[in-house]
Amino acid sequence: MSNYELQILNTARYYDDAIHAAEQEDIEVLSSVVPGSRLHEVIHNPVDSGIDEG
Repeated sequence: MSNYELQILNTARYYDDAIHAAEQEDIEVLSSVVPGSRLHEVIHNPVDSGIDEG
């Protein structure tokens, strides 16, 4: 596995752990990993209606 692939896996693991920790604190986390879905577009569109700070 390349260093780039390891970096991507470590980054994903970091954010998964952060979301899990937030959920344990009863913090609601809105996320979408389904590109093309309406929810994904709303979260990840900082121009029109997005809530992601982009």
